[in-house]
Amino acid sequence: MTSPAISDRDGRFSRRLDPASVQFFVSAVEEGSIARAASRENIVPSAISKRLSDLEALLGVALLERGTQGVIPTPAGEAFLHHARLLLRAVERMRLEMAEYSEGVRGHIRVRASASALSAGLPAEIQSFSRAHRQVKIELEEYETPAIVQDIREGRADVGIGPDILQPEPLKLIPWRHYDLSAVVPDGHALARRRKLSYSALLQYEQVEQGYSSALSQLLDYAARQSGLAKRTRIRVRGFEAVCRMIGSGMGIGVAPSFMRESLGEVYGLRFIPLDEPWAHPKICIMLRDLDSLPNAARSFVDHLRRSATAAGRDGD
Repeated sequence: MTSPAISDRDGRFSRRLDPASVQFFVSAVEEGSIARAASRENIVPSAISKRLSDLEALLGVALLERGTQGVIPTPAGEAFLHHARLLLRAVERMRLEMAEYSEGVRGHIRVRASASALSAGLPAEIQSFSRAHRQVKIELEEYETPAIVQDIREGRADVGIGPDILQPEPLKLIPWRHYDLSAVVPDGHALARRRKLSYSALLQYEQVEQGYSSALSQLLDYAARQSGLAKRTRIRVRGFEAVCRMIGSGMGIGVAPSFMRESLGEVYGLRFIPLDEPWAHPKICIMLRDLDSLPNAARSFVDHLRRSATAAGRDGD
């Protein structure tokens, strides 16, 4: 059972933690000096020093070591610094979003999308949704799938859209598109006339891939280990277009979604050959923590994506 003293302190903490004091602490750590922090914040040093002392008293722990050369964070201060920066970013985001609402915005949706989702038609869907919901602002950023999953889990994004390669638990996954993976080789390559290929056949040649943190790269690493063959990756780039461009330049061969054949095959002189592997047919999914807890604008956006997939006959079949 929690003691009354702890309960009182927890309540006092939630009521009295002041974002301004948190900002002064961050400035003191970054400047290494209370005097320089005071100059940066346009306040007298004694006022900052008092605020920092009050903050330490509130937390019940020393945050700074003070010396003749300035200040440095204690171990507790290092931990608090991480949370302080998150808090200040959240406050700034809140300020900006509230300013947007005052200017007529009626919803704000934070979307993280993979390269495959963007290539599979997501920009057109966002444009369509925005035409019907002109007072909703969509903040779209392209991330690799592991970073998308992390942002959704930690609440930095409302909706993620990317392949289900990682099977991210405990997120809710809603199928949106499905696609096939193909081997990508230059015209004239020894494999260019094959009708389909096993992944092991590609491992005879140097590979062009996305970065190590890419979900597809992680899948290909796993497939190579399962085959018992060594994989020689010559170059790593960001995005499927860069992969195809490097392959077209003769830097190796690789793997990309089959639907990119239409936009990039002729441009870079490439052949897309279906991969004959059970893992070569991933789905692009809408990733959420919980549909019911989404803000209304974000839920409307998810409903829009689901309707568009159903209308096109691509609802995860």
